[in-house]
Amino acid sequence: MNPQLQLGRRPLLAAGLGLGAAALLPACSAADPQPTGGSAPPGRPSGAAPGFVAVEGRILGPDDRLFVPIGANVGTTNSFDWKGDARGHAADASAWGWNTIRLNLMVTGSQSWSYVANNSQAALLELVAEIVAEYTAAGIVVILDAHDNPKDGPQDQGPIEAGIAAWWSKAAAAFKDNPRVWCGVLNEPAYLDDDWVRILDTLLASVRGTGNENPILIGAPCWGQDVAGNAPYFTDARFSYDPAMAPALAANYPNLILEQHNFGAYGMYSTPEKLTAYVEAVRAAGLTPLVGEFGYTIDKSSTAGDYTANHDAAQAVFEAAPARGVGALWWHATHGDNYALTADGKAFWAGRDGQGLSDAGGRLWALGHQGK
Repeated sequence: MNPQLQLGRRPLLAAGLGLGAAALLPACSAADPQPTGGSAPPGRPSGAAPGFVAVEGRILGPDDRLFVPIGANVGTTNSFDWKGDARGHAADASAWGWNTIRLNLMVTGSQSWSYVANNSQAALLELVAEIVAEYTAAGIVVILDAHDNPKDGPQDQGPIEAGIAAWWSKAAAAFKDNPRVWCGVLNEPAYLDDDWVRILDTLLASVRGTGNENPILIGAPCWGQDVAGNAPYFTDARFSYDPAMAPALAANYPNLILEQHNFGAYGMYSTPEKLTAYVEAVRAAGLTPLVGEFGYTIDKSSTAGDYTANHDAAQAVFEAAPARGVGALWWHATHGDNYALTADGKAFWAGRDGQGLSDAGGRLWALGHQGK
């Protein structure tokens, strides 16, 4: 979610700096959740980076086993941290059985309350480095995700776009030697078609220009939902898997992951069958899918569409995604909007013993302990 979605302003749904590879744990232990679709791991492409790699619609870990991201979105100071930030809680994430977190960041000063606005990008990088060191030492992938929206409000979007690109030049360089740090270059892009390709091309170049070969997540169009063809906002929009969209980017930038957010928009991916068909379409285009956000509230309220749509789409993710080798990251583990994993709305570490969980928390807990 973008802050503007969470605050109900968006019309769509109103509806140490880098640990070396030697310090890392194996990508998947024998107990990690594994897909049950029956397919053997694809081979690592010749010349591919030695760490994590997206290939044939799947993700391989450094050990060449299938890696299926399981975890949640988490916050840090002045960015989705209403219930406390993620620092000091890697052991709790491990207790949940997570192998991945998505760290939500405001990487520019475009919001007056953001960490960068009150400090600097350099200070944010130091803060992020603390979390990276803690979680990657525990064997957990950290996806750094920029939640700035250059198109939010009347201001000139150019300086914000430039600020995001500047952040990725810094962050990608800082963590390029740690294969467990991935870059999510732009959350829920408010861009469509050629404009979507343009901004992502700029941000991808900022990352790859540092020599960083780790996976990069690109947010699906239609504010992350990939719901092209729906009126009134996306009637003539293109899907991510259109040849002129993500495949065109992947041709120039290897090791990309397509991140979709499944909150039930327009009911497009609200059943296991519909979500599976979408996954197959993405993979047929040579792309690797991941559900970067999905969720429903503990009080049946909603800030993204309506509760029933959120609930149904989340059930589709639980049923169809990890079983088919598609990562799934819950929204949200430390944010105070009632999309909680605990029954009383507390942050995820309050449920590290598997007790007092919400309905969804119980399902995510079971998923993280599959086979354990």
